[in-house]
Order: sequence, then structure tokens, then C-alpha cells
Amino acid sequence: MNQRTNGLPATPRRRFLQAIGATVGGLATAWSSLKTLFSRQARAAPLPPPLAEFTGSLLVRMQKDLETSLASGRTPSWVMVVDTRKCVGCNACTVACRAENPQGPAGSFRRVVELNFTPGLRPMSIYKPFNCLQCDNPPCAKAVPAGMVRKRPDGIVEFDQTQLRGPYAHAVARACPWGAIHVDDGGTFTQSTPVPQAYEERAFVEYGTSYARRHQANPLVDVARKCHFCAHLLQAGVLPACVSTCVGGAMYFGDLNNPDSLVHEILQGRRRFQAFDRLGVGPRVIYFEEPIPAVPTLDCSSCHV
Repeated sequence: MNQRTNGLPATPRRRFLQAIGATVGGLATAWSSLKTLFSRQARAAPLPPPLAEFTGSLLVRMQKDLETSLASGRTPSWVMVVDTRKCVGCNACTVACRAENPQGPAGSFRRVVELNFTPGLRPMSIYKPFNCLQCDNPPCAKAVPAGMVRKRPDGIVEFDQTQLRGPYAHAVARACPWGAIHVDDGGTFTQSTPVPQAYEERAFVEYGTSYARRHQANPLVDVARKCHFCAHLLQAGVLPACVSTCVGGAMYFGDLNNPDSLVHEILQGRRRFQAFDRLGVGPRVIYFEEPIPAVPTLDCSSCHV
């Protein structure tokens, strides 16, 4: 015999709808209780400070360190520190670098290397931001006559672009073991479009000289180019474009001659990637070599020896 509810036969479809109704009713009761709980907790919890008052951010600290170093009157010792575990591979730094230092399709001052692993059941990726290491003993300087590549007192490797062109430009590009130098071929991203875009032809400063990469009128054609820590921004008291744009906060920048700086503080007691040091180049871009929290067996030694 069929069961009856409210005088109607309890068909399978009606029993299903009754079960759904009971579930929804239970959820509504639970949600009402949760809302009451959350409301009490919200009244008890302190409100977070406004974003404008968040003075503890890394960028604010690094900007203050930069201003302190420039105001001190002493020569800074610029370094960049990278924690690859914090890089999310968004390439915002690459875009910011191209926007600040116009470069064509032939090369880039900066790139983000993606390394893929499957340490367990789930594949994962590690991203490594990379640019000129500003070596204290630069291999590129040995490939050309003295003076074409200069090591500045603040640590930046500077190119004499009045001489470092043609065969010499290609020589320094080949001499960099990491491909951090490219030779400008004069190309632009919009050269095949009806109208060249203004952002590619705007004026910019490189090693103290103003340039503009205009289509078929580019003074940097056949000239060697690379990252210079945005030296023109540093001179104006502004952090390098890549550092100030990093979404994950993976890069730190500052003056090692300032013992109170963030970069000096963060390097204390940390495992530092040694492969560049063993080559004797004296890099000023320093990478941490520490395990990934979720995969403690995976660190820089997985790819480097």
C-alpha cells in the first residue's frame, strides 16, 4: 500500500521533493544561527586599519631606506634580493620594465623563468625572475676593450653605449653566461601596424643619456643593452620599476652599506644561492636557496649544482 501525506499518495517524486524541502529548511535554520554568531564576532573583533595607514609594507620600508641612503651623502652599495618562493609568475615586473625602459621584441632586460616539477601527486611550478646580475667581476667586461663596460662605485655595471655597438655589442652579449644582454635591432612591437604607438617612441634615460626608439630613427640600433637597476629612477629617489610592481613581494632592493636597511636585515642567517658565487662573478642579484614549505625536499639545488 502507498504511504499517504496530506491525503495524497507519497510517490517517489513527492518523497524526493519533501526531502529537499526538509534539507533547505535545515540549512536556513543553520544559516540563521551562523549569522547570529558572525554578528557577535564582528562586534567583538577590532576593525583593521585603513590601507592608507599600512606603513609596515615592504615597499614603504624599502622606499624609506632608499631615501635614507641618498640623504646620507655616502656611496650606496645597491643589491637586489629575490625569494623565488614568493614569485607567482605574473610577469608584472617584465611589463613594468618594458614600460620604464622601452625595448623592442629582440630582447628584454628582464624575464621570468618557469620551472615545472612533479614532486608528488600534483605538478607544480617555480618561477625565477632574472635580469643582469650587476657582477662585481663581470664576464662581459673581459670581452671588449677596457672602459666600454664600467663597474660603478654603487655596484651597477654601466655600458658606454657610444662605443659598445656593432661587433663589440655582440661580443658582450655572447660573453654573458646567462643571456642577460641583448643587441637592440631597432624593431618595435607596432612597426607593422598603420600607426606606430606613442608609448614605443617616448623619450627615456639610459646611463644618463636621453633616447627615443622611433621607427627607422633609433639611435640605439646595434647597441648592447641590459638591466641597470633603473639607475635613473634611483637617482631621483624611486625604487626600480620591477621591485615596485612585484605582486608577490618576491624582490627586495636596497643599500648594503646601510646596516639598518631591509636588504641588510633580510640577508642575515638566510641560505643564499651559491652557484653564481662559485663562478667568481660576485653577483649583486642574490637568490635565497631555501626549501619550499609544502615540498621541503625541493630547493634551488634541484636545478643547479
